Amino acid sequence: MPSSAHDPAGEAREPDPHTTGGVPAADGAAHHPEQSTRTTGGAEETCAMPPVTNTDPSGAPTRATETPGAAAAGQGGAPAYTPPAALASMTGRHWWVPVVAGLGGYAGMLVGTAIALLLSVLGLAIADDSSGSVTDQFNEQIKDTTGVDADTSGIGMILSIPFQLAAMAALVPLRVVMSFGEDGGSAGITVPQYFALACGILTAWFLARKLSTRMRVETRAVQWVMAAVAGLTWGAVALILTALTVLRMDIPVFYSNVQLRVTAVGGLLFPVLFVVGLLTTAAAFNARSTQTSPGRVVTGAERTAPGLLQVLRPVAVQVAVFGAVAGLGLLITAFVQGGAAAGFSALLWLPLAVGWLLVLSLLSAMYTGGAAASWADLTGRSHAAYLWTDGAVPPWAVVLCILLAVLSVVCAALAWAHVRPLDQRVARNPFAWAVLPVTYFLLGLLLMWLLNVGGYMAEDGGRASAAAFSVRPAGWTCLVFLLWGVVIELLARFVAPAFMHSLPAPLTRALRGSDRARNRAAVVASAAAMGGAGVAAATAHRAPAQEPQRATSPGQYPADETVSAQQEVPAAPAAGEQTRTLPSYDDPTSTASLPVQRTPMDPAKKKRIRLIAIIVGALVLLGVVAAVVFSILSRTVFGPDNQAEELLQSVQNGKASAVTDAANPNVNTGQRALLTDGVYGAAQNRISSYEVKDTEINGDHATVHANVTQDGVTTPVDVPMVSDSRNGLFKSWRVDDAAGVPLYQTFSVEIPAGVGELTVNDQKITVDTQNGTHTQQFTVLPGDYAVGVASPGKYVTYGGKQVAEIRAGAQSMESSMAFSRSFTPALEQDLTKQLNAKLDTCAKSADFEPQGCPFEYSIFGDKKDYQNPSWTIERYPTYSVSSPSETSDEISYSTSKSGKVRLDYQYNEQWDEEKSPKWKDKDTTSSIYGSGTVTVSGDKLTVKSSD
Repeated sequence: MPSSAHDPAGEAREPDPHTTGGVPAADGAAHHPEQSTRTTGGAEETCAMPPVTNTDPSGAPTRATETPGAAAAGQGGAPAYTPPAALASMTGRHWWVPVVAGLGGYAGMLVGTAIALLLSVLGLAIADDSSGSVTDQFNEQIKDTTGVDADTSGIGMILSIPFQLAAMAALVPLRVVMSFGEDGGSAGITVPQYFALACGILTAWFLARKLSTRMRVETRAVQWVMAAVAGLTWGAVALILTALTVLRMDIPVFYSNVQLRVTAVGGLLFPVLFVVGLLTTAAAFNARSTQTSPGRVVTGAERTAPGLLQVLRPVAVQVAVFGAVAGLGLLITAFVQGGAAAGFSALLWLPLAVGWLLVLSLLSAMYTGGAAASWADLTGRSHAAYLWTDGAVPPWAVVLCILLAVLSVVCAALAWAHVRPLDQRVARNPFAWAVLPVTYFLLGLLLMWLLNVGGYMAEDGGRASAAAFSVRPAGWTCLVFLLWGVVIELLARFVAPAFMHSLPAPLTRALRGSDRARNRAAVVASAAAMGGAGVAAATAHRAPAQEPQRATSPGQYPADETVSAQQEVPAAPAAGEQTRTLPSYDDPTSTASLPVQRTPMDPAKKKRIRLIAIIVGALVLLGVVAAVVFSILSRTVFGPDNQAEELLQSVQNGKASAVTDAANPNVNTGQRALLTDGVYGAAQNRISSYEVKDTEINGDHATVHANVTQDGVTTPVDVPMVSDSRNGLFKSWRVDDAAGVPLYQTFSVEIPAGVGELTVNDQKITVDTQNGTHTQQFTVLPGDYAVGVASPGKYVTYGGKQVAEIRAGAQSMESSMAFSRSFTPALEQDLTKQLNAKLDTCAKSADFEPQGCPFEYSIFGDKKDYQNPSWTIERYPTYSVSSPSETSDEISYSTSKSGKVRLDYQYNEQWDEEKSPKWKDKDTTSSIYGSGTVTVSGDKLTVKSSD
């Protein structure tokens, strides 16, 4: 095809020495000197060309001499091979540039994946959310899933992860395949990595544009051949390197091995990246195309469906407006709510989150289920979550998201009104109404695939599915988007024209696109408008172009956005030849290619715009930095782990009052009697050290995971935290009393009747005095508690001290100790002394029957015959004491070993009363027994004999 004297940007080109009459000459092929072939829209049109002449020395023109090859062909020799026109103009540069662009696209994906991973690791390091390395966590995950230990450390693991995650940008799942003999299973998860894909697209586009700066793309066929080469390179390299870097592990189990493979090789890997590379590089090479007129396919599409070629512009504007604001909001929310770990890992999830939020804000729903997407979900009665479902999103955030979605719809309508102005051709074509709504319908279908996050677990080599899940836009999203497309179409036709020209110039330029794109769109529109006018004769030479006139009639393109589409002035056509003369993209003699010349911007205005842009950029950057700093301060200086550390430090120091101030045990006064600094400070084997491992924050609730060491044993402890107030801008955290604090434990003490005081760690603790035995429960902190019941005197005891060993993380002691009353030896000793003293008193009696004494001598007969009794205690009895009940104050005593008493007396042997008495000394012995009760009152005994 003939090349223009200007490149697509309107700059003059130097003539190519390897072309003839603007047509590239193929190596070894001769051109007919009187004809030229022109390609329009993929079809060749033959135009009559004047013979190529030379000039003899006298200045007279002479006819060009035919080439030897042509002469030979004309004489019946074998015709020379002529390559296809598309390939004939391609040089070596046309082949290696797309190859480099394809390689660069895959390299960009790897770099994007590495950046996302490094930032995620940095976030974990700042948040200290991980107790080990990434490989340690991966090993733990494998152990939890498979029950076996795996060692994935080493350089192989580090090199394999970026390649496998980069492949997930092609919408393929990352799979873990396990095989054990003839058995096996697999699990996979699909989380598209759109940041990595965007890095690859930008890299490929940039390389294609830069490397093709001095390269001419003669036809659209060449453009798409080069794009196909780039796509093939990108897809093939990704497939090969992903397969080569599959992570393989052999784990010994008993006498066999479990083989694990972590791979992202899938059926979509090559075709998705091929299409991405094809479209990316085709767009980049489009600027190098030298085709002067739009092709028949392009003009036919524009004529049939006006605006079809510009329909992606309003979609891109809407996504950009919504995505920029929503993405920044989600990023700030991630830093504030999730901390550095969530914020720095945003490159892995933020594009998906923005897409989900767009779907929800446009009043559709997200479907969460256990299977792949299907049209059966159109009923949507279950597992469908809207933006306002369950109150998960605050009402003010729901309103803001919907308002942002409406704003993006308005911006899309303004952009559509700019790129597809409403002229007579558009107004009279009924298909013009369906272009944008159908596009949005297809966009809804596409988002159901692009925004799908799913996973599965399967057994028996993947043939038997065990579990699956899917999170994606609901099946009716395409219908919702169709309705929004209709709304945008109506706004663009009936509302936007009223005020679209009153918008600020920078906003207008942002909505309508670049001048070059608009001019080329105007050329296509002009060619489409000319399509039904018939065919005009082509001439070998063009008449000078008339001065283009701007369309100002109603319904035509606005004066600042179009160029005229006047017909060329045709010359006489060659005999038997007809052609259609179309407007040219960039030929200065064309009637539809002259761009509108803009007045240079005032330097002061340009400086002001630059200053505003710098200020806005600085504010955005400052906002992101402030969010990061806010997140770091929220999790460090003002984070829940600080309050947890203060709590654990107070426990370590024995400050029970500080612990109760920080974490209310929520028990009554009697149960917290041992939570004093005196009691807990004297406790042995308290927590000697602690270490905060990590913190999990979920909104206003958090869990601080720590390890405490007590008596040489390290135990994990989870401290629940809650935030229900603020300390300025930051959340104020406290221990969640309602969730229960694991440091608090309980144990019970059985307290004897009448006891009103305990001794705990040598501290006097007052308890309720009751008439019977009762149980008292105490809430305590980890440590040893020596508990004793104080003795009321020297005669009663409740035993020695008992020690309750309270350990962190152990079960509470329901009934750990009991105390019962017993008597000291002093009771029997003093009781015996009193009773013996009484016996001594009785022994001094001069009566045969001493009153109130445990011994006596009964006289049978006349008492005159008995005289001079004398009592002698030969052996004192032994006594024992016992209590009839725990509640009785009286103590019984009895003789456990009898005593012995001797009575010396005189007996009258003279029976005759008339005679003088005859006294004879006699003696007798008897045993001594005794029983009774003893009342103990402190150190006083009150004995009551039953004799």
